[in-house]
Amino acid sequence: MKNAPLKEVIFELRWECGIDNSGIQIDNGFDLAQGKFADKLKPDFPLHRKLIPEGAPFRIFGAPMHQFWKGEFLWPVIQHGQGMISVNETDKSYQWADHFKPLIISAIKKLRASYDESLKFNKVMFQYIDAWDIDNGEQVDFMKNNLQTEIITNYELPGNLKGFNVQQSFELNDASIMNLKILSGINNQTKKQSVIWTTTVERNGVLSFEEIVQWLETAHSDISKMFKQMLKPEFYASLDR
Repeated sequence: MKNAPLKEVIFELRWECGIDNSGIQIDNGFDLAQGKFADKLKPDFPLHRKLIPEGAPFRIFGAPMHQFWKGEFLWPVIQHGQGMISVNETDKSYQWADHFKPLIISAIKKLRASYDESLKFNKVMFQYIDAWDIDNGEQVDFMKNNLQTEIITNYELPGNLKGFNVQQSFELNDASIMNLKILSGINNQTKKQSVIWTTTVERNGVLSFEEIVQWLETAHSDISKMFKQMLKPEFYASLDR
């Protein structure tokens, strides 16, 4: 789409890890695997950035600790932490079939080859972040007129509405959960009022590599369908003009 509202796409994968003597989760193979993973990514992602200071007196579980970029803030970026990886892309070069999906699959393969032990994947998440700046009118009007969603209250309001955060969750046929959130905000780059909507599909439970690949295609299809259904037809058509 020529005027797509897409801002960022995020894929995240987690796996089962052990527990240390303090009862804290720990990825026992992380330190050795991290170096191997970095080497495997280096031909395509040569810029390595540590998110945790060298010699920090703490360990973070389940959050990114290393980033791998194609260049200085040149997207996409792959992130690796204890028990997790993520692959993030922005609207600038996002292409599902030709680029993003193959990149995710490649990253998972390289991750598996970097650990000595077999990883037991137990959670996958796929998220699209869309946003639209409001030049004229109110954010709540944009949500009603273009996202076909409105807030109805059957009581007297204490004042003028200054912001909103609408959240819905849906259970899908494959036991995945779709979370849809629409909220008001400010675009940090343009400083304009904006309406942001995030569509997330996630699934918990042990999944094989092959099942993850199939789930990816299904999750992408579910999010695409939701995007098309929630947008008013006239607004959806305008995005490709």
